[in-house]
Amino acid sequence: MDAKQGAQLADWWTDISPLKHGFNESTGYPTQKPEALIERIIKTSSNEDSIILDCFVGSGTTAAVAEKLGRRWIAADLNKGAIQTTLKRIQTKVDEPRGIAHYRVNNYDFQTEHELKEIVVSKYGVDTDRKAGFFDGNLNGTLVKIADLTKPLTRLDIQLIKDELQNRPDETRNITVLCNGSEVGMQEELDRENQRRPINKIFVQDIQRDGVTTYTPAEADVKFEREGLSVTITIVDYMSPTILGRLEIDRTVFDEQIEDFRAQIDCVLIDTNYTGAHFTIVESDVPEKKIDFVEGEYTVSLPRADARVAVKIIDMLGEETVVTE
Repeated sequence: MDAKQGAQLADWWTDISPLKHGFNESTGYPTQKPEALIERIIKTSSNEDSIILDCFVGSGTTAAVAEKLGRRWIAADLNKGAIQTTLKRIQTKVDEPRGIAHYRVNNYDFQTEHELKEIVVSKYGVDTDRKAGFFDGNLNGTLVKIADLTKPLTRLDIQLIKDELQNRPDETRNITVLCNGSEVGMQEELDRENQRRPINKIFVQDIQRDGVTTYTPAEADVKFEREGLSVTITIVDYMSPTILGRLEIDRTVFDEQIEDFRAQIDCVLIDTNYTGAHFTIVESDVPEKKIDFVEGEYTVSLPRADARVAVKIIDMLGEETVVTE
């Protein structure tokens, strides 16, 4: 008997075409890959009990395929649109999705780094100096470095500051770093270094911990009516100042300009056993077409009488509003 069953799989695959295999899967995401490609990768590199990790999930192909194959998975992305696309895709592409835990680790609501930088400069009162070069200005006698505010501060960012100070041997001022989150353990490391450093101490100031916000959050009026082991959830009203600003509509004339508030809402997600630690999607309303509205009223079953219910509303700009019972 010939033991040879076929040729060994090579690293150059010509049988999977984005046009042939990915046409009906398109979400409009620019770097989307065909599910057939990701399915082959997952099947050849993991077991059924494996956990699939995609740190740059994009359109959610990896998560969708892993879910379809029964794998556990973790997906992450800094881009708000990617998270929104992935959540919607999981709900619509999989026949019976399991509960999905959605963690919002970072604030990805900022529009551009330049806009956010201007807000931070204004709120902290930074005295900007174009001649400062690498640094951005001065604050309370310290040199200020505003890190890339679209991502957490990294150890590489700190190293670049140290490298710059090496080029300024006469600089005796301390450094204030304004950032939007930071890597785990970084503050403790800097505290230990500052104890040994007589000058040029580096102090990190996290705008998230300081409560600096760059927008007025949306408001949602949601009604919950319980009956036994079920609850009827009704979205009575929704208002996003961000959307109104984009449309240049005054809040007082909103009802005259937009006939149905649901025009602002992209999808609705429901957790029937909300713990507060994370949001587990057990019910969802994701319209198939962009021109369709969400239902706005839902009757769902509860796992037990004292279960806490939460509703997450994601609007057309990706802003998330969570309302609990």
